[in-house]
Amino acid sequence: RGNVHILLVGDPGTGKSQLLQYIRHIAPRSVYTSGKGSSSAGLTAAAVKDDFGGGQQWSLEAGALVLADKGIAAVDEIDKMRVEDRSAMHEALEQQTVSIAKAGINATLNARTAVLAAANPELGRYDNYKTFNDQINIDAPLLTRFDLIFAIKDTPNVVRDEKLAQHILDIHQTGKIKVDVPLEFDLLKKYISYAKNFTPELSPEAMKLIQDYYVRTRQSPAKDEEGNQGIPITPRALEGMVRLASARARSLFRDIV
Repeated sequence: RGNVHILLVGDPGTGKSQLLQYIRHIAPRSVYTSGKGSSSAGLTAAAVKDDFGGGQQWSLEAGALVLADKGIAAVDEIDKMRVEDRSAMHEALEQQTVSIAKAGINATLNARTAVLAAANPELGRYDNYKTFNDQINIDAPLLTRFDLIFAIKDTPNVVRDEKLAQHILDIHQTGKIKVDVPLEFDLLKKYISYAKNFTPELSPEAMKLIQDYYVRTRQSPAKDEEGNQGIPITPRALEGMVRLASARARSLFRDIV
């Protein structure tokens, strides 16, 4: 697959949902869904009964991951989903397809989508003294399918807190958002569309670097202070490194990684 899947795990009120909504508007094709409101059928495909000429027939209705084909699926509150509903994502995240066997219908649908998911730590706030695995209510097979996992922590900072408070109060008073961003919305949209046209190739040096790094990481996986192991390093991590290296080259408009 060529899509990069990203998971944001962090404290409440750090703007994860806002980030998902913003990215959803930037992407030409996107679907937004939230944890508790998503069933496995809603994510993959549902079998529905249709009335055709007096007789009843079963047909398939595409779910969020299928509708977001060649786009972005933003899944908020992924940790609040029921385990059986979340398991529906396994195939879509890795094989980029959704296989359905319902009501006598056997079908495989394309789900070539990049998944951007957000979750809260299990106990509400991120604990620096616990391992990442102990804090997130998501099993390892699903975690290994994400190429990037960001831990977003809400740490008090006088300067940043003042700026944030001023910004929110200004919006409250004027009803307008001051546009003070490095890249305007429309320009960012064009930049991403243009960058997607590039298909960079790996240089022999890059291949050697990635191979060495992967082998080295497999020998000594990341451990915390107590010696507990982090997320297992699988061949998926190697593919993830290739995808990320290619994505960076693409963002710099390069033909060679």
